[in-house]
Amino acid sequence: MSQPPRKSRRPSYLSGPGNPPPLSQGEPESPAPPPKESAPEPEEDRELLSWRVWLLPRRPVVSALVVAVLLFSIYLAYWALPQLLFVVLITFILLNRLAPYLFPVKYFLTEQKAGYKTFLAADSRPWERFFTYYKFHDGVLLSNDTRSVRGRLREGLFMYYGAETPVDEVLSIVASKLPSPEEAMKPKDEPDFKGGVGSALRRIRRLRGKERS
Repeated sequence: MSQPPRKSRRPSYLSGPGNPPPLSQGEPESPAPPPKESAPEPEEDRELLSWRVWLLPRRPVVSALVVAVLLFSIYLAYWALPQLLFVVLITFILLNRLAPYLFPVKYFLTEQKAGYKTFLAADSRPWERFFTYYKFHDGVLLSNDTRSVRGRLREGLFMYYGAETPVDEVLSIVASKLPSPEEAMKPKDEPDFKGGVGSALRRIRRLRGKERS
């Protein structure tokens, strides 16, 4: 007796994008990876105060001499090496160094830094780079730690006052960010006990002195 023909079955790789084959009970589903935490956004710096100063018109005679020396230096560079690229480079260097005096300057104080902006020059430093401040009649100096050679070699940031600059507000902001010279220069209290070879030697000397006495 002949058996009925068996129905043909399509291989699984020809079944198309239908339902996927069911997972066997012995293979548990892998857990989904945890979502990645997004990096915290940097805190936006907020400007506290800004003012503008132009030093060139304050001292006409000195300013005329500065401009004359600047033009003579550019001419001397052209006379020594008459190449356009060299003269442009020398001019840019001189203007960059003299820009805070020659052009109007915008000084600014923010939550995180202090500095200025002007034509061809800018300087912005975080408050952590300064050690203390000194008050003058025409401005305030944000100074480095002058107790070390490195601090004396580094240039501080002098912020000039203008005719309409709120001096009291400037000093209030600076005092809230930096310690006064008296506080900054105050010697730190050393603890009674310190580790290390030097501390051990000092304790031995003290004991010997007590025994002799």
